[in-house]
Amino acid sequence: MNDDGDQESRKRARAYAIWEQEGRPEGQHDEHWARAASELRDQAPEQTSGETDGQSTALAASKAAQIQRGDEAPPGTPGTGENICPTCRGYGKVDQKPCPDCGGTGKVIEGIGGA
Repeated sequence: MNDDGDQESRKRARAYAIWEQEGRPEGQHDEHWARAASELRDQAPEQTSGETDGQSTALAASKAAQIQRGDEAPPGTPGTGENICPTCRGYGKVDQKPCPDCGGTGKVIEGIGGA
C-alpha cells in the first residue's frame, strides 16, 4: 500500500477507536476524524526524528511495559480500543486478588473492526 493509503487507513482506524472510546456518539465524525489526523501528525515527528537504536528500543520497552497479559496491543495503538476484561468481567479481581489478565484494571486492549 502506498504511504497516502497507509496514512488514510491509520487515520480511519484511529477515528473509529476515538468514536468507540467515546461511546459511539452520533454526529461527531468530523471531530473524531480531525482529532485522529492531529494525533497522527503529532506522532509523525517522533517516528522520523532520527532516533538511535537505543532510543527505539527504550520506546518499545516502555510500550511493552504497559501491556497486560490480556492485552492484544499497547494502549493507544491505532485500530485498538478498551474492552471489559473477560476474565474478571470488569471487576479487576479474581478470588479477591488482582486479575492476572488486566492487572486489576478491569479493562483490556483489543483490536477493533474486521479484517
